[in-house]
Amino acid sequence: MRRAYRFQNARPEGTLVEPALHELVQRYGETAHYAVLEGPEVVYRAKVDQPEGGVRLTSVVGGRNPAYRTAVGKLLLSFTLGSESELRGLVGDGPLPVRTERSIASVAQLWIELTETRRRGYAIDDQENELGINCVAVPVRWSSDGNPVAAVSVSALAFRTPLERLVADVPVIRSIVDAATVGTASI
Repeated sequence: MRRAYRFQNARPEGTLVEPALHELVQRYGETAHYAVLEGPEVVYRAKVDQPEGGVRLTSVVGGRNPAYRTAVGKLLLSFTLGSESELRGLVGDGPLPVRTERSIASVAQLWIELTETRRRGYAIDDQENELGINCVAVPVRWSSDGNPVAAVSVSALAFRTPLERLVADVPVIRSIVDAATVGTASI
């Protein structure tokens, strides 16, 4: 297992997006992630924590989470799946396992959330994967068709950086990610 995590750390796209992650951490004082979709899960390919402070998130580079409970996962699912039946083919008919009382448990409700995510162009996680942690994710568009191949998120302590602030700052977050990734060759 340790070798798999080292392999994830050595992947080139994590290095390419790392300046944006550092800029987001500096701006918000929270954790920034870069993740890709692998089947029904997200895999974290890069992570930057705030340099000081006692709170660290449980995510690790090379680690996985169910995509439906994370902002990065919901963003990528929203652009990957074209119908609720495709979603059911990926995650089953439900109910979906919940991690917090805020986790989406219904496939139908998840499809509504994915449809809204695709419409607005960013995703949110309102304490669905970890209580007290909210998150907003924006796409990384390295594919020739313009669809996201990955996502970058800012994951924050809800009491310190409310979800409303992150949502209001989506244009800023998107501009930081785009400045670091747009025009970069497809990985």
